[in-house]
Amino acid sequence: MALTCKFLKTRNDYTERPAMTGLFLLFYFIFNGCVFSANYKPKITNIDVIGLDKTLQYVVDREIHHSVDVYIDSSIAALDRNRIFNLGLFEDVAWRLVPLENGDAILQYIMDESINKTPPLLFPSYDEEKGWSLNALLMVKNLQGRNQTLEVFAGFGGQQKIQLLFSDPWLFGDHVSLSTYLERNSYDHLFLDRSINISSLKISIGKWYGEKIKLRFSPALIKKSFTNSINTLNYNFFTPELKIEIDTRDIFWNPTKGSRIIQSIIPMLGNNTFIVWNQSYSFFLPAFNNTVLGFNTTIQRKIGHKNDVWLNYFGNSYNIRGWDLPDKIDNYRFGHEFLFSSFELRKLFFNKNGDRFSFKKGICIVAFTDIGAINKNWESISRNSIFGGTGFGIRLPIPILQSVRIDLGWGFKNKEFNKKFNLHFAVQQKF
Repeated sequence: MALTCKFLKTRNDYTERPAMTGLFLLFYFIFNGCVFSANYKPKITNIDVIGLDKTLQYVVDREIHHSVDVYIDSSIAALDRNRIFNLGLFEDVAWRLVPLENGDAILQYIMDESINKTPPLLFPSYDEEKGWSLNALLMVKNLQGRNQTLEVFAGFGGQQKIQLLFSDPWLFGDHVSLSTYLERNSYDHLFLDRSINISSLKISIGKWYGEKIKLRFSPALIKKSFTNSINTLNYNFFTPELKIEIDTRDIFWNPTKGSRIIQSIIPMLGNNTFIVWNQSYSFFLPAFNNTVLGFNTTIQRKIGHKNDVWLNYFGNSYNIRGWDLPDKIDNYRFGHEFLFSSFELRKLFFNKNGDRFSFKKGICIVAFTDIGAINKNWESISRNSIFGGTGFGIRLPIPILQSVRIDLGWGFKNKEFNKKFNLHFAVQQKF
């Protein structure tokens, strides 16, 4: 496989150039942007990181696995580039070789930092279930340049919410993460004649085992109340959630290959105890004309107490798209246990084309089909319960949140499509 070297391209964030003289300098100008054969594998004498402003050097260094005083391994350099990009701190990440006069080379990783901090903001927002709210937000995703996240959020209107979040993906040791989450929230229930009040405190500790397996333990204290004119239902739970994840995706925000398998056990321990078992299986394959085929299957099982206040429903951005939000409980869109699958064909536009050494976010166009079934009991799910939705959408990359997702879909059931389309808004990819 030929390697295309794009070294010594002028950029604003660095100016260093290695000294080249004599015939080597002439050779460089003749073959500027040169193409070497697969046999061109110089020894790497040094590794440079270029383009850091706010981010501390060690945050990037710990993602670089290529060694010095060894011959270049383009596959390792590409994996290093992906890991750095997946930090979510950079708009563009690339690697390149800078040849030296003695035949060796310098390996450089070049990056452009994204906007990782917002000033105090006041803005309206829309939620499919809760409607319009006026929000105040202060977010720092790269606190002190250490890849820590601090978020303070308050919302008024469709929901009354106060939220505080702090996370560090590498607090100590080898990829040991910690996050804390505090929330108070109240809003009107979508399809039950009740108002919901939530207070929660959650602490999560995670650990990567190698590069593909992650284990997370997230104990939480949750208080929920469901109120109407007749009575109030109060629930107090301790939830020691355990999640294991096997992740082989190359790029997190928009994978081109790989898979992601998640198993999550959530015991809701307290009055009216129940256990939720969530499973998610996602696979990504290169298709034709630089498109990517994505497939996901999600399953939820519930054991124990099953009250209507804990019902799930189908017909939103996160399960079956193309349907109106329900305002009452009907026969086939509600339940405690479910199974659904999503197929997406994704195409990235306006990114850096034809450049294997870099990765930059672009606009993603998607065609999708969702199909699934839900019921109060797993045994009651049947072929007659199946319905779905199909359509297309766009993913717009934005700093901090990765991307905004807009989908236009048409629901279908029993081989008949709904007469009108529905528009869905969400943040990040569906899977």
